[in-house]
Amino acid sequence: MKILYTHRTQGRAAEGAHVAGMVEAFRDLGHEVTVDCLAGCDPTRPAPVASGDGVVLPKVGAVHRVMTSVSKHAPQWLFGVLEILYNLPLAVRLIPQLVRDRPDLVYERYALCTFVPALACKWMGIPHVLEVNDSVVIERSRPLKLARVSRFIEQRVVNWTRVVITISQVFRKQMLEGLNVEADKILVYPNAVSRRRFIDRKPLTPEDRQQRKKALGLMSQRVIGSAGQFLAWHGLPRFLAAAAPTIERLDLSVLFIGDGPVREETLLAAKQHGIADRVRFTGMVHHTTVPDYLNLLDVAVIPFNNLHCSPMKLMEFMAMGLPVLAPALPSVLAVMESGKTGFVFPCEDMPAMLSDMTRCLEHPALMEAVGRSAQAFAANHLTWDVHARAILEHMNLARS
Repeated sequence: MKILYTHRTQGRAAEGAHVAGMVEAFRDLGHEVTVDCLAGCDPTRPAPVASGDGVVLPKVGAVHRVMTSVSKHAPQWLFGVLEILYNLPLAVRLIPQLVRDRPDLVYERYALCTFVPALACKWMGIPHVLEVNDSVVIERSRPLKLARVSRFIEQRVVNWTRVVITISQVFRKQMLEGLNVEADKILVYPNAVSRRRFIDRKPLTPEDRQQRKKALGLMSQRVIGSAGQFLAWHGLPRFLAAAAPTIERLDLSVLFIGDGPVREETLLAAKQHGIADRVRFTGMVHHTTVPDYLNLLDVAVIPFNNLHCSPMKLMEFMAMGLPVLAPALPSVLAVMESGKTGFVFPCEDMPAMLSDMTRCLEHPALMEAVGRSAQAFAANHLTWDVHARAILEHMNLARS
């Protein structure tokens, strides 16, 4: 079967892992997949380069630089206008490709105000799947200025498509309430991992692990940490403020794999609480190298998160066989059983989290057992190939 995957992301952070994971999964199932995106934004064609400190970063081309600059510096109303205008070059690029290649399926990772793929597929009778990770109905890291126009477009797009995929039941409920979409059209598949990179990976040797820890300045024997594109709702400064005495008492290093707008605030909190020498950020790393950094952790933490999310980091931690501490959000409880495949604490309850963390670190056999169970669950339920197969079967396209 011929599948066209289209997206408007930069493909550098979690969205890159998601795009690459689904494309890889469709290909592993034997389908021919073409990726449509802006030049230099295809995460299935990684070109990492090593920086001086050993951290692997993706090359950043002109398109990335322009997109990043516009994203950071353009007024919100102008950014919204540009999102709508993006449909013009997309139509010029995509519609001739649809006419020429006539794919059996178009799979779109939705970006706000993008309507050309869904509308073109409706006109041409091509099955279309809309994967929604961002929407007018959820809490967003970027303020929404053209809300009425954005909602108008999104309501039409979700009704033009054949199937909507989203990442949590909370997100699905918000879409049903806010967009007047048919209930049986929206399927929920949480974020997942690449089987080949996480489940079937070759782990680092103890020597490589020690060398990487030393290169990053992690001097303690035991390391806790997290991963992601860190935003305010991840609560890293609050976590360090609460955890600092425990981090010192247990002689821990803290590694944050990724980057984000709260980096400086987090490092300031570490300094204020006397643990600056124990806390490190890697900066953004390529999604293909994330497992090697996760391999440095002994315990993974998710201090806080928003309500609608499905944290990709959670699936990655579980797939790596790490004991995970995570808040009792619906999306966490949907995939993790406390005490068996991880440790769930009441939201905002840092003492409970720190108690679980201490218990983990003081009982290595418990850590190992929970990590093994988490990895087994992830291998059976939380890989992109499992999701891809289920989506195609739902559309009766699995054997097309």
